[in-house]
Amino acid sequence: MARKSQALRLEQAETLLAAYDTAGLGAEYNARFIRDMVSRLQRAKYPTKRQRDWLDGLIDEGIPAPKGDLVYIAALDEALATEGIDFAEILTDFRGKLARGWDLSVKQKAWCDSLLEKAKSLRDGTFWRPDEETTERLKLAVEVAVCYNSMYWSTHGGMAKALNNVRLWLTGEAKMVDEWSVKMALKAVTGKLKLMESPRFNVGDKCFVSRRVRNEKTGMQETVSVFGIIIDGPKVGGRDIVYDILVGAEVISTSDARKRR
Repeated sequence: MARKSQALRLEQAETLLAAYDTAGLGAEYNARFIRDMVSRLQRAKYPTKRQRDWLDGLIDEGIPAPKGDLVYIAALDEALATEGIDFAEILTDFRGKLARGWDLSVKQKAWCDSLLEKAKSLRDGTFWRPDEETTERLKLAVEVAVCYNSMYWSTHGGMAKALNNVRLWLTGEAKMVDEWSVKMALKAVTGKLKLMESPRFNVGDKCFVSRRVRNEKTGMQETVSVFGIIIDGPKVGGRDIVYDILVGAEVISTSDARKRR
């Protein structure tokens, strides 16, 4: 047998390891060994003869034949090849279990079935899409999301994930967005969204705002309520929903606009 070069052995080992990972068998004992050998070869640390023989044997054998339901595994493979899915990691994990001859629990099987159906809807173009009105609301939801600080999003992880799913869909980075993400994203920013969709003022309305001015008699700064005219808004400004208001000859942007003094 011709002597195999280190470069060729590394290339074959990397290809085999990728196949193990794709088949959901990346955590198997043989896969862990291959991963270790790839790491060694990449660092120019040549394996021992015994390790080389074992690795070459695994390369010749390829990935093990699946032991589970071949029809269902084929359906998983078809789903994994679907462009635009964002749940490949989950399907790969399920595939690995079946390939090892394990059974999925009732809940796992139901979840897997739902993902297969989702992938099918992507392939045939029948997946759910938000209507035009909802899409415009989603754009607004993403816009006002900056009004909420990092603490809010860290304590509302599901909502943060849903909003990111919506953002990816709106930018075209994701092919589809599910109804759960849409509902959760809108719920996440309900307060600020309401301020935008049901504004307290219209352009041209009169209002009052608080200003700090110098009292000419005492020389001290004091807060007074001054008259203004709404000239723009509502809109996102910093971390709040603000209006542009003409106060005298000055235009200010504030969220502190009132109908009464």
